[in-house]
Amino acid sequence: MYNAAGIPQPTSDFKIKVRAPEKMLLSNGIPVHYIDAGTQDIIRLEIFFDAGIIRQQKPFQALLTNMMLMEGTKNRSSAQISEDVDFYGGYLSVDYAKDYSIITLHILNKYFDKALEVVQDILLNSVFPEGELETMINNERSAYAVDVEKVSYIAQRKLNEMMYGGHPYGVPSGIADFAKISRADIVDFYKHYNLSSATITLAGNIKVRELQLVDQYLGGIPFAQQPKTALPRLYHPNYGSHFVPKVDALQSAIKFGGHIPLKGSDDFFGLLLLNTVLGGYFGSRLMGNLREDKGWTYGISSHIESAAISSSFIVSTEVKGEITQKAIDEIFSEMNKLTQEPVGSAELDTVRTYMLGKFLKNLDGPFELSDRFWGIHQFGLGYDYYDKYIATIKGISADELQILAQKYFIKEKMVSLSVGAQQ
Repeated sequence: MYNAAGIPQPTSDFKIKVRAPEKMLLSNGIPVHYIDAGTQDIIRLEIFFDAGIIRQQKPFQALLTNMMLMEGTKNRSSAQISEDVDFYGGYLSVDYAKDYSIITLHILNKYFDKALEVVQDILLNSVFPEGELETMINNERSAYAVDVEKVSYIAQRKLNEMMYGGHPYGVPSGIADFAKISRADIVDFYKHYNLSSATITLAGNIKVRELQLVDQYLGGIPFAQQPKTALPRLYHPNYGSHFVPKVDALQSAIKFGGHIPLKGSDDFFGLLLLNTVLGGYFGSRLMGNLREDKGWTYGISSHIESAAISSSFIVSTEVKGEITQKAIDEIFSEMNKLTQEPVGSAELDTVRTYMLGKFLKNLDGPFELSDRFWGIHQFGLGYDYYDKYIATIKGISADELQILAQKYFIKEKMVSLSVGAQQ
Protein backbone atom coordinates (compact mmCIF):
# COMPACT_ATOMS: atom_id res chain seq x y z
CA MET A 1 0.00 0.00 0.00
CA TYR A 2 1.27 3.49 -0.92
CA ASN A 3 0.33 6.98 0.25
CA ALA A 4 -0.41 9.98 -2.00
CA ALA A 5 3.32 10.65 -2.37
CA GLY A 6 3.97 7.10 -3.57
CA ILE A 7 5.74 6.03 -0.36
CA PRO A 8 5.10 2.44 0.79
CA GLN A 9 2.99 2.29 3.95
CA PRO A 10 2.71 -0.48 6.57
CA THR A 11 -0.14 -2.87 5.93
CA SER A 12 -1.52 -6.02 7.48
CA ASP A 13 -4.15 -6.55 4.81
CA PHE A 14 -3.03 -9.96 3.58
CA LYS A 15 -3.68 -13.58 4.45
CA ILE A 16 -1.10 -16.07 5.71
CA LYS A 17 -1.60 -19.81 5.64
CA VAL A 18 0.94 -22.08 7.28
CA ARG A 19 1.55 -25.33 5.45
CA ALA A 20 1.21 -28.40 7.65
CA PRO A 21 3.33 -31.52 7.13
CA GLU A 22 2.07 -34.81 5.79
CA LYS A 23 2.20 -37.87 8.01
CA MET A 24 3.22 -41.47 7.53
CA LEU A 25 3.55 -44.37 9.96
CA LEU A 26 6.71 -46.44 10.13
CA SER A 27 6.45 -50.21 10.27
CA ASN A 28 6.78 -50.04 14.06
CA GLY A 29 3.88 -47.58 14.27
CA ILE A 30 5.92 -44.44 14.92
CA PRO A 31 4.66 -41.39 12.98
CA VAL A 32 6.90 -39.29 10.74
CA HIS A 33 5.81 -35.75 9.93
CA TYR A 34 7.37 -34.67 6.63
CA ILE A 35 7.49 -31.56 4.50
CA ASP A 36 8.34 -32.03 0.83
CA ALA A 37 9.14 -28.46 -0.15
CA GLY A 38 12.78 -28.46 -1.15
CA THR A 39 14.35 -27.55 -4.46
CA GLN A 40 17.85 -28.61 -3.40
CA ASP A 41 18.88 -32.20 -2.73
CA ILE A 42 19.29 -31.85 1.00
CA ILE A 43 17.34 -33.33 3.90
CA ARG A 44 16.96 -32.55 7.57
CA LEU A 45 15.88 -35.35 9.90
CA GLU A 46 15.05 -34.53 13.51
CA ILE A 47 14.11 -36.90 16.32
CA PHE A 48 12.69 -35.24 19.44
CA PHE A 49 12.73 -37.32 22.62
CA ASP A 50 10.92 -36.78 25.92
CA ALA A 51 14.33 -36.48 27.55
CA GLY A 52 14.82 -32.90 28.71
CA ILE A 53 15.88 -31.32 31.97
CA ILE A 54 12.37 -31.84 33.31
CA ARG A 55 13.03 -35.61 33.40
CA GLN A 56 16.44 -35.61 35.08
CA GLN A 57 17.04 -36.75 38.65
CA LYS A 58 20.47 -35.13 39.01
CA PRO A 59 22.06 -31.95 37.67
CA PHE A 60 23.78 -32.46 34.29
CA GLN A 61 22.17 -35.87 33.76
CA ALA A 62 20.32 -34.77 30.60
CA LEU A 63 23.34 -32.87 29.28
CA LEU A 64 25.79 -35.73 29.68
CA THR A 65 23.44 -38.43 28.40
CA ASN A 66 22.73 -36.35 25.32
CA MET A 67 26.41 -35.77 24.61
CA MET A 68 27.35 -39.38 25.25
CA LEU A 69 25.13 -40.52 22.38
CA MET A 70 27.96 -39.50 20.04
CA GLU A 71 30.68 -41.23 22.07
CA GLY A 72 30.46 -44.75 20.79
CA THR A 73 28.31 -47.76 19.92
CA LYS A 74 28.93 -51.49 19.71
CA ASN A 75 30.02 -50.92 16.10
CA ARG A 76 31.61 -47.46 16.05
CA SER A 77 33.90 -45.35 18.17
CA SER A 78 33.12 -41.66 18.65
CA ALA A 79 35.66 -40.83 15.94
CA GLN A 80 34.06 -43.28 13.53
CA ILE A 81 30.60 -41.80 14.14
CA SER A 82 31.88 -38.38 13.14
CA GLU A 83 33.94 -39.66 10.24
CA ASP A 84 31.12 -41.76 8.78
CA VAL A 85 28.83 -38.72 8.59
CA ASP A 86 31.52 -36.17 7.64
CA PHE A 87 32.73 -38.35 4.78
CA TYR A 88 29.40 -37.82 3.02
CA GLY A 89 29.25 -34.10 3.73
CA GLY A 90 26.62 -34.49 6.43
CA TYR A 91 26.21 -32.99 9.87
CA LEU A 92 24.93 -34.93 12.87
CA SER A 93 24.32 -33.13 16.15
CA VAL A 94 22.66 -33.64 19.51
CA ASP A 95 21.14 -31.05 21.81
CA TYR A 96 18.85 -30.80 24.81
CA ALA A 97 16.41 -28.30 26.30
CA LYS A 98 14.07 -27.99 29.26
CA ASP A 99 11.52 -30.45 27.88
CA TYR A 100 13.21 -32.56 25.21
CA SER A 101 16.42 -33.78 23.63
CA ILE A 102 17.00 -33.88 19.90
CA ILE A 103 19.11 -35.67 17.32
CA THR A 104 19.46 -33.65 14.11
CA LEU A 105 20.85 -34.85 10.80
CA HIS A 106 21.56 -32.73 7.70
CA ILE A 107 22.61 -34.73 4.64
CA LEU A 108 22.46 -34.78 0.85
CA ASN A 109 19.68 -36.96 -0.52
CA LYS A 110 22.02 -39.36 -2.26
CA TYR A 111 23.80 -40.20 1.00
CA PHE A 112 20.70 -40.36 3.19
CA ASP A 113 20.96 -44.13 3.62
CA LYS A 114 24.59 -43.93 4.77
CA ALA A 115 23.77 -41.37 7.46
CA LEU A 116 20.60 -43.15 8.58
CA GLU A 117 22.68 -46.24 9.25
CA VAL A 118 24.70 -44.21 11.78
CA VAL A 119 21.56 -42.82 13.42
CA GLN A 120 20.14 -46.33 13.66
CA ASP A 121 23.35 -47.55 15.27
CA ILE A 122 23.21 -44.78 17.89
CA LEU A 123 19.62 -45.59 18.80
CA LEU A 124 20.16 -49.35 18.96
CA ASN A 125 23.72 -49.82 20.13
CA SER A 126 24.99 -46.90 22.23
CA VAL A 127 27.27 -48.26 24.96
CA PHE A 128 28.28 -45.14 26.94
CA PRO A 129 31.89 -46.23 27.45
CA GLU A 130 33.24 -45.49 30.91
CA GLY A 131 36.48 -43.94 29.62
CA GLU A 132 34.70 -41.55 27.28
CA LEU A 133 32.26 -40.60 30.04
CA GLU A 134 35.13 -39.72 32.36
CA THR A 135 36.71 -37.60 29.63
CA MET A 136 33.37 -35.95 28.88
CA ILE A 137 32.78 -35.11 32.54
CA ASN A 138 36.27 -33.63 32.85
CA ASN A 139 35.76 -31.53 29.72
CA GLU A 140 32.35 -30.29 30.82
CA ARG A 141 33.66 -29.56 34.31
CA SER A 142 36.42 -27.43 32.79
CA ALA A 143 33.96 -25.62 30.53
CA TYR A 144 31.66 -25.03 33.50
CA ALA A 145 34.55 -23.56 35.50
CA VAL A 146 35.10 -21.04 32.71
CA ASP A 147 31.39 -20.27 32.28
CA VAL A 148 30.74 -19.57 35.96
CA GLU A 149 33.19 -16.68 35.74
CA LYS A 150 30.78 -14.92 33.36
CA VAL A 151 28.11 -12.76 34.94
CA SER A 152 25.65 -13.58 32.15
CA TYR A 153 25.98 -17.32 32.79
CA ILE A 154 25.58 -16.91 36.54
CA ALA A 155 22.53 -14.71 36.00
CA GLN A 156 20.80 -17.20 33.73
CA ARG A 157 21.28 -20.08 36.14
CA LYS A 158 20.24 -17.97 39.12
CA LEU A 159 17.15 -16.73 37.30
CA ASN A 160 16.04 -20.32 36.71
CA GLU A 161 16.49 -21.03 40.42
CA MET A 162 14.42 -17.99 41.38
CA MET A 163 11.69 -18.64 38.82
CA TYR A 164 11.37 -22.40 39.34
CA GLY A 165 12.30 -23.16 42.93
CA GLY A 166 11.91 -26.84 43.81
CA HIS A 167 11.38 -27.88 40.18
CA PRO A 168 13.87 -29.62 37.82
CA TYR A 169 13.99 -26.44 35.69
CA GLY A 170 15.45 -24.58 38.64
CA VAL A 171 17.51 -27.12 40.58
CA PRO A 172 20.75 -25.45 41.71
CA SER A 173 23.93 -27.01 40.37
CA GLY A 174 27.61 -26.59 41.02
CA ILE A 175 30.91 -27.95 39.84
CA ALA A 176 30.80 -30.66 42.55
CA ASP A 177 27.71 -32.17 40.88
CA PHE A 178 29.80 -33.52 38.01
CA ALA A 179 31.43 -35.97 40.43
CA LYS A 180 27.98 -37.31 41.36
CA ILE A 181 27.15 -38.54 37.86
CA SER A 182 27.92 -42.19 37.13
CA ARG A 183 27.57 -44.35 34.06
CA ALA A 184 24.53 -45.94 35.74
CA ASP A 185 22.86 -42.50 35.81
CA ILE A 186 23.49 -42.12 32.08
CA VAL A 187 22.16 -45.56 31.25
CA ASP A 188 19.09 -44.89 33.40
CA PHE A 189 18.34 -41.59 31.69
CA TYR A 190 18.83 -43.18 28.25
CA LYS A 191 15.49 -44.98 28.74
CA HIS A 192 13.86 -41.69 27.75
CA TYR A 193 15.40 -42.01 24.26
CA ASN A 194 12.56 -44.28 23.27
CA LEU A 195 10.78 -44.05 19.93
CA SER A 196 7.43 -44.62 21.63
CA SER A 197 7.65 -41.08 23.01
CA ALA A 198 9.56 -39.54 20.10
CA THR A 199 8.47 -37.17 17.36
CA ILE A 200 10.24 -37.59 14.01
CA THR A 201 10.26 -34.78 11.47
CA LEU A 202 11.66 -34.84 7.95
CA ALA A 203 12.04 -31.80 5.72
CA GLY A 204 13.56 -31.04 2.34
CA ASN A 205 13.36 -32.74 -1.02
CA ILE A 206 11.30 -35.69 0.20
CA LYS A 207 10.16 -38.34 -2.25
CA VAL A 208 9.16 -42.01 -1.99
CA ARG A 209 12.79 -43.14 -1.73
CA GLU A 210 13.47 -40.97 1.34
CA LEU A 211 10.34 -42.19 3.11
CA GLN A 212 11.22 -45.80 2.37
CA LEU A 213 14.72 -45.28 3.76
CA VAL A 214 13.40 -43.81 7.00
CA ASP A 215 11.18 -46.86 7.41
CA GLN A 216 14.04 -49.20 6.53
CA TYR A 217 16.38 -47.81 9.19
CA LEU A 218 14.02 -46.51 11.88
CA GLY A 219 10.84 -48.50 11.27
CA GLY A 220 12.47 -51.75 12.40
CA ILE A 221 13.77 -50.42 15.71
CA PRO A 222 11.99 -52.26 18.51
CA PHE A 223 10.97 -50.42 21.64
CA ALA A 224 9.17 -51.02 24.87
CA GLN A 225 6.11 -48.82 25.19
CA GLN A 226 7.07 -46.23 27.78
CA PRO A 227 4.33 -45.51 30.33
CA LYS A 228 3.25 -41.89 30.26
CA THR A 229 4.37 -40.39 33.55
CA ALA A 230 3.09 -37.03 34.73
CA LEU A 231 5.40 -34.06 34.40
CA PRO A 232 6.48 -32.38 37.64
CA ARG A 233 4.50 -29.13 37.63
CA LEU A 234 4.88 -27.65 41.11
CA TYR A 235 7.38 -24.82 41.54
CA HIS A 236 7.88 -21.99 44.02
CA PRO A 237 8.93 -18.64 42.52
CA ASN A 238 11.09 -16.37 44.67
CA TYR A 239 9.88 -13.01 43.37
CA GLY A 240 11.53 -9.74 44.31
CA SER A 241 14.98 -8.18 43.94
CA HIS A 242 18.07 -10.36 44.13
CA PHE A 243 21.77 -9.57 43.94
CA VAL A 244 24.62 -12.04 43.38
CA PRO A 245 28.07 -10.53 44.14
CA LYS A 246 30.96 -11.06 41.72
CA VAL A 247 33.79 -8.98 43.13
CA ASP A 248 36.02 -8.97 40.05
CA ALA A 249 33.24 -8.20 37.56
CA LEU A 250 33.51 -5.13 35.35
CA GLN A 251 29.97 -5.55 34.02
CA SER A 252 26.72 -6.40 35.73
CA ALA A 253 24.27 -8.84 34.18
CA ILE A 254 20.63 -7.94 34.69
CA LYS A 255 17.74 -10.38 34.34
CA PHE A 256 14.04 -9.85 34.85
CA GLY A 257 11.61 -12.74 34.83
CA GLY A 258 7.89 -13.24 35.27
CA HIS A 259 5.45 -16.07 34.65
CA ILE A 260 2.74 -15.74 32.01
CA PRO A 261 0.07 -18.16 30.68
CA LEU A 262 0.97 -21.26 28.71
CA LYS A 263 1.58 -20.99 24.99
CA GLY A 264 -1.71 -20.81 23.10
CA SER A 265 -3.69 -19.37 26.03
CA ASP A 266 -5.91 -16.36 25.32
CA ASP A 267 -3.56 -13.70 26.72
CA PHE A 268 -0.45 -15.31 25.26
CA PHE A 269 -0.84 -13.88 21.74
CA GLY A 270 -1.23 -10.29 22.88
CA LEU A 271 1.72 -10.68 25.23
CA LEU A 272 3.89 -11.59 22.23
CA LEU A 273 3.12 -8.20 20.72
CA LEU A 274 3.49 -6.37 24.04
CA ASN A 275 6.89 -8.01 24.49
CA THR A 276 7.97 -6.84 21.04
CA VAL A 277 7.03 -3.24 21.88
CA LEU A 278 9.01 -3.40 25.11
CA GLY A 279 12.17 -5.22 24.05
CA GLY A 280 11.53 -7.74 21.28
CA TYR A 281 13.20 -5.99 18.34
CA PHE A 282 15.92 -3.45 17.59
CA GLY A 283 13.45 -0.54 17.58
CA SER A 284 11.97 -1.48 20.94
CA ARG A 285 11.48 0.89 23.85
CA LEU A 286 14.18 -0.70 25.99
CA MET A 287 16.70 -0.42 23.15
CA GLY A 288 15.69 3.18 22.52
CA ASN A 289 16.08 4.10 26.18
CA LEU A 290 19.10 2.20 27.50
CA ARG A 291 21.13 1.92 24.29
CA GLU A 292 20.21 4.78 21.97
CA ASP A 293 19.40 7.53 24.48
CA LYS A 294 21.67 6.70 27.40
CA GLY A 295 24.41 4.56 25.86
CA TRP A 296 24.41 2.26 28.88
CA THR A 297 24.50 -1.03 27.00
CA TYR A 298 25.36 -2.57 23.65
CA GLY A 299 22.05 -4.35 23.68
CA ILE A 300 18.99 -5.15 25.75
CA SER A 301 16.18 -7.47 24.82
CA SER A 302 13.08 -9.17 26.11
CA HIS A 303 11.57 -12.43 24.96
CA ILE A 304 8.88 -14.93 25.82
CA GLU A 305 10.01 -18.47 26.54
CA SER A 306 7.53 -21.34 26.47
CA ALA A 307 7.96 -24.64 28.25
CA ALA A 308 5.74 -27.58 29.07
CA ILE A 309 4.62 -26.36 32.49
CA SER A 310 4.96 -22.60 32.19
CA SER A 311 5.70 -19.69 29.91
CA SER A 312 7.87 -16.82 31.09
CA PHE A 313 8.73 -13.27 30.17
CA ILE A 314 12.46 -12.49 30.31
CA VAL A 315 14.48 -9.25 30.04
CA SER A 316 18.28 -9.46 29.64
CA THR A 317 21.12 -6.94 29.43
CA GLU A 318 24.60 -6.12 30.70
CA VAL A 319 25.76 -2.69 31.90
CA LYS A 320 28.69 -1.13 33.76
CA GLY A 321 28.59 -1.97 37.43
CA GLU A 322 28.14 1.58 38.67
CA ILE A 323 24.88 2.11 36.77
CA THR A 324 23.25 -1.24 37.58
CA GLN A 325 20.50 0.16 39.78
CA LYS A 326 19.80 3.00 37.36
CA ALA A 327 19.36 0.49 34.55
CA ILE A 328 17.02 -1.63 36.66
CA ASP A 329 14.97 1.46 37.48
CA GLU A 330 14.71 2.38 33.79
CA ILE A 331 13.53 -1.12 32.85
CA PHE A 332 10.80 -0.91 35.47
CA SER A 333 9.98 2.59 34.24
CA GLU A 334 9.47 1.40 30.65
CA MET A 335 7.25 -1.44 31.83
CA ASN A 336 5.25 0.96 33.97
CA LYS A 337 4.70 3.32 31.03
CA LEU A 338 2.99 0.50 29.17
CA THR A 339 0.59 0.10 32.10
CA GLN A 340 -0.16 3.85 32.21
CA GLU A 341 -0.47 4.87 28.54
CA PRO A 342 -1.75 3.09 25.42
CA VAL A 343 0.82 2.41 22.71
CA GLY A 344 0.62 5.05 19.97
CA SER A 345 -0.89 4.09 16.63
CA ALA A 346 2.30 4.68 14.62
CA GLU A 347 4.40 2.54 16.97
CA LEU A 348 1.75 -0.16 17.04
CA ASP A 349 1.55 -0.25 13.23
CA THR A 350 5.34 -0.55 13.01
CA VAL A 351 5.38 -3.47 15.43
CA ARG A 352 2.51 -5.20 13.63
CA THR A 353 4.35 -4.91 10.31
CA TYR A 354 7.62 -6.12 11.84
CA MET A 355 6.02 -9.17 13.45
CA LEU A 356 4.04 -10.19 10.36
CA GLY A 357 7.10 -9.75 8.16
CA LYS A 358 9.23 -11.84 10.51
CA PHE A 359 6.53 -14.50 10.58
CA LEU A 360 6.44 -14.65 6.77
CA LYS A 361 10.22 -14.96 6.68
CA ASN A 362 9.97 -17.91 9.06
CA LEU A 363 7.82 -19.77 6.51
CA ASP A 364 10.42 -19.53 3.75
CA GLY A 365 11.62 -23.08 3.19
CA PRO A 366 11.02 -26.68 4.27
CA PHE A 367 13.15 -26.48 7.42
CA GLU A 368 11.32 -23.37 8.58
CA LEU A 369 7.95 -25.01 7.94
CA SER A 370 9.08 -28.03 9.95
CA ASP A 371 10.11 -25.69 12.78
CA ARG A 372 6.62 -24.18 12.78
CA PHE A 373 5.18 -27.68 13.16
CA TRP A 374 7.37 -28.56 16.14
CA GLY A 375 6.68 -25.15 17.68
CA ILE A 376 3.04 -26.15 18.20
CA HIS A 377 3.16 -29.96 18.24
CA GLN A 378 5.29 -30.11 21.39
CA PHE A 379 2.57 -28.18 23.24
CA GLY A 380 -0.31 -30.23 21.88
CA LEU A 381 -1.54 -27.30 19.76
CA GLY A 382 -2.99 -27.30 16.27
CA TYR A 383 -2.51 -25.00 13.29
CA ASP A 384 -5.33 -22.77 14.50
CA TYR A 385 -2.61 -21.42 16.84
CA TYR A 386 -1.11 -19.57 13.88
CA ASP A 387 -4.52 -18.30 12.78
CA LYS A 388 -5.06 -16.85 16.26
CA TYR A 389 -1.53 -15.42 16.28
CA ILE A 390 -2.02 -13.60 12.99
CA ALA A 391 -5.52 -12.40 13.92
CA THR A 392 -4.22 -10.99 17.21
CA ILE A 393 -1.24 -9.23 15.64
CA LYS A 394 -3.52 -7.65 13.06
CA GLY A 395 -6.41 -6.78 15.34
CA ILE A 396 -5.39 -6.23 18.96
CA SER A 397 -5.96 -2.67 20.15
CA ALA A 398 -3.72 -0.37 22.16
CA ASP A 399 -6.24 -0.44 25.02
CA GLU A 400 -6.11 -4.24 25.11
CA LEU A 401 -2.31 -4.14 25.26
CA GLN A 402 -2.47 -1.70 28.16
CA ILE A 403 -4.78 -4.06 30.05
CA LEU A 404 -2.31 -6.93 29.47
CA ALA A 405 0.55 -4.76 30.76
CA GLN A 406 -1.46 -3.95 33.89
CA LYS A 407 -2.19 -7.63 34.38
CA TYR A 408 1.34 -9.03 33.94
CA PHE A 409 3.87 -6.21 34.43
CA ILE A 410 3.52 -6.33 38.20
CA LYS A 411 6.76 -5.66 40.07
CA GLU A 412 5.78 -7.83 43.03
CA LYS A 413 5.28 -10.83 40.73
CA MET A 414 8.61 -10.61 38.96
CA VAL A 415 12.18 -11.62 39.66
CA SER A 416 14.64 -8.73 39.38
CA LEU A 417 18.19 -10.09 39.42
CA SER A 418 21.63 -8.53 39.02
CA VAL A 419 25.05 -10.21 39.10
CA GLY A 420 28.21 -8.14 39.47
CA ALA A 421 30.33 -6.08 41.81
CA GLN A 422 28.81 -4.72 45.03
CA GLN A 423 27.44 -1.19 44.58
